[in-house]
Amino acid sequence: MTIRGKHARARAELGPLTGDGSGYLVMAIVGGAILPVIQGYIADSVGVHHAFILPVLCYLYIVYYAFRGSKPVVTA
Repeated sequence: MTIRGKHARARAELGPLTGDGSGYLVMAIVGGAILPVIQGYIADSVGVHHAFILPVLCYLYIVYYAFRGSKPVVTA
């Protein structure tokens, strides 16, 4: 499947949130291109083992977003 097909399927049935969903998808693609370069720089600077703190931080953010950050904010 091409990136166009994935992009269209990821945005399916989002309704008024289609723009937000599209933006998040683009940010994920760009992050997947930039983070390996940053991790490589960290690996060259301080070592390969220490460079894996970057993906750990990314996965921790994903877990936070899954359990807490994705919940709508209820205002009084």
